[in-house]
Amino acid sequence: MQLTRHAEYRARKRCLPLDVVATIYEFGTPRHSRGAASLTLDRQAIDLAADGDRTRRDRLGRYCGAYVIVGDGDQIITAARRTRRFRQ
Repeated sequence: MQLTRHAEYRARKRCLPLDVVATIYEFGTPRHSRGAASLTLDRQAIDLAADGDRTRRDRLGRYCGAYVIVGDGDQIITAARRTRRFRQ
């Protein structure tokens, strides 16, 4: 997992810990978004990442709806939290 400087800055400003960003990158649900891949931390991804650990599931639940945008070369471009519904 490689983050751009912009992604590091945005994750820090949006209070997304780097371990949560790594979890989204590893277990997030992929969607196509404006020419790049979007990986979202939804309930399925949380259950998969928690693997039965309630404490981890509760902690990740706080970040449900967070997402990362991955560009060419598997580099994370930005990280954010979803505040509106996803456009189809």
